[in-house]
Amino acid sequence: MPRPVSAPRHFTLRFALALTAAAVFGEVAAAWVLERAYLAGSLTGWYAWAGDQPDVDALLLVFAKLLATALVAGWAFSRGGERWSAAGTLRFSPARLAWTLFPFLAAMIVALSEIDNLMRAALPAGTLERLDFAPDLGELVETVWLGPLLAVVVAPLTEELVFRGLILRGLLGRWRPLAAILFSAGLFALVHFNPAQAPVALLLGLLTGWLYARTRSLGLCILAHALNNAASYLTWFPFEVTGFNAVTEAEGPVFHPWWFNGLGLALLALGIWGVRRLTPPGSSWRLPPPAPPPLLQPPVLAPAALGGCQPPAGPNDATRMASDLAQLVTTLARRARAASLVLANVPRERKDAALLRLAALLEAAGPELLAANARDLASPEAAALPAATRDRLTLNPDRLRHLAESVRQVAALPDPVGEILEETTRPNGLHLRKVRVPIGVLAIIYEARPNVTIDCAVLCLKSGNAAILRGGKEAFHTNVALAELVRQALIATGLPADAVQLVPTTDRGALTTLLGLDTLIHCVIPRGGEGLIRFVTEHSTIPVIKHYTGVCCVYLDRAADAAMAAAVTTNAKVSRPSACNAAEQLLVHREAAATLLPVVGRALADRGVRLRCDPESAALLTAAGIPAEPAAAGDFTAEFLDLVLAVRIVGSLDEAIATINRDGSAHSDAIVTADEPAARRFLAEVDSATVYWNASTRFTDGFEFGYGAEIGISTDRLHARGPMGLRELCSHKFLIEGTGQVRG
Repeated sequence: MPRPVSAPRHFTLRFALALTAAAVFGEVAAAWVLERAYLAGSLTGWYAWAGDQPDVDALLLVFAKLLATALVAGWAFSRGGERWSAAGTLRFSPARLAWTLFPFLAAMIVALSEIDNLMRAALPAGTLERLDFAPDLGELVETVWLGPLLAVVVAPLTEELVFRGLILRGLLGRWRPLAAILFSAGLFALVHFNPAQAPVALLLGLLTGWLYARTRSLGLCILAHALNNAASYLTWFPFEVTGFNAVTEAEGPVFHPWWFNGLGLALLALGIWGVRRLTPPGSSWRLPPPAPPPLLQPPVLAPAALGGCQPPAGPNDATRMASDLAQLVTTLARRARAASLVLANVPRERKDAALLRLAALLEAAGPELLAANARDLASPEAAALPAATRDRLTLNPDRLRHLAESVRQVAALPDPVGEILEETTRPNGLHLRKVRVPIGVLAIIYEARPNVTIDCAVLCLKSGNAAILRGGKEAFHTNVALAELVRQALIATGLPADAVQLVPTTDRGALTTLLGLDTLIHCVIPRGGEGLIRFVTEHSTIPVIKHYTGVCCVYLDRAADAAMAAAVTTNAKVSRPSACNAAEQLLVHREAAATLLPVVGRALADRGVRLRCDPESAALLTAAGIPAEPAAAGDFTAEFLDLVLAVRIVGSLDEAIATINRDGSAHSDAIVTADEPAARRFLAEVDSATVYWNASTRFTDGFEFGYGAEIGISTDRLHARGPMGLRELCSHKFLIEGTGQVRG
């Protein structure tokens, strides 16, 4: 999708009129200056005067339009502090949008011909010819190559930049789209100063205005304008039509046959359908009302230097602030509940349209998102974070592209809502269906992970749930920017804006209130450190789906291939050590330790991993010249989230399984072995959400599992376990159809 554009805040109706006048008089002034410059050059003897020739006039007009447009647009952009790219993008997607222009333009040709017939019928003979105030223009556009250059290239480029990229864009920020399109098209027709050509300009302005408001693509408008102008050079038509291209002996105007006008209407409908089919509706860029002051301002105290004429804050102030906070969060939850009832019955097409719009917004808003993220990273809270947590907080262009792609993957997934899980007919004739439905309202509490804002929003939206998001203070500005993109996507596609809401404060009191709203919120999902999850679990009156620590283990069996063991273990630890699916524990079978540990230990040490070892593994690594640190007892149950790995030797497969079930966190564990019976036992007996054979634990991820994204990775055993995708965000209900049965 094309890059979204925004409304300039300085734009007013007066400025639109001034811009129109500047474009007209600027072109006249530029033409006058260039003509005088050309005359001066001929008087110096550099060339012979040829200013009365159409090709010279056309060339001067080309330069005049380009010069005037550059000056006027430059003035408008500088007035608003904008870049030229603010006018819109030259790209449009998908490319087959271009083909929808042909039925539009064919319908315009039919309509203009019939309008000409109507005007000739209503006006005295010869009036249209007398109303042609620019008879010389036809001679200019018929010059050998300058005419097509002027009509097909220069005029579309300059006029669309001014009337769509500047004037219409500004009006869309103040008015409703229909009014903005009509007014800008009227201005476009007016500045041609040619009543005989006004219908052409008006219809073209309406077409390109609607295309711009719909697609945000200035390039598509330029192409439509260019094709319309190019059509005037085509004189061939495959058959004759009365009133269109057939010469008749009748006096006065002759109108088209009904079928020809019907064909024009059908082509117009085809063009409109094509554009609407290929593009979701553009999000509004109307200027929002001035932002209200923050809801929860602390009392303002007079400076001591001024005498301290205000009393200090008392206990009532704290009570009032707590009450305001509770009211704010409760209002969010009520809005979310209302939105969830609407969203539960929205068809897949509208939900997917919102997701695709969001993916496009994520790609287009990269600089703004990275700037917000940089602001978070520069905060004192972020500076105090461990390296692994700071890595989770950080966004970069690659992660934004991955985020946008995950949104598109979710859009491509089947909609789980409405899926029939069971269906039966009872002996009494009752027809029962067990159908998948959304849970309702989900509250997601998370820390310094801005990607969670998008992951949770899109999964909740696709599964028909409303979401209340409460992120950590370390990522506040990034989360606000991301949540605003989600809101824009919802509004653009006609979905409730309250379907995804971000709690606009990081006050712990808001979280406490949120966790007590069990009549409005149906499920809470915390994502973060163990401290956050335990706080949520202990204070929530709402069911909680927990994701505790990710103490993931890799076990190298005695039949493991050394190269594979090194590759799997290194990837599981090093590819992203801050992730919850990164390996934290390495177990090695005693019979293969002397062979495997030096190879695997060297690969890990070369990547900067510190190895905390039991005495037996430390001796083997030290003998091989690989640094090893003695492990403390707590290291064998720790989630390091860093380039640290605990290593120990086990005597058997049974001991490895027992150790993992005791010391792991039931998250993700892997075995590396060529012994299939041993692998099958490991897969069956390790009691974790995800268990791997000859693969890295880093694959425990919604994106990697084909879910597009994940709401979290549950280590619970009820309802959901492992990466939580769309189906895990649904409940079910029974639909029973009868024919009047009553129970005896």
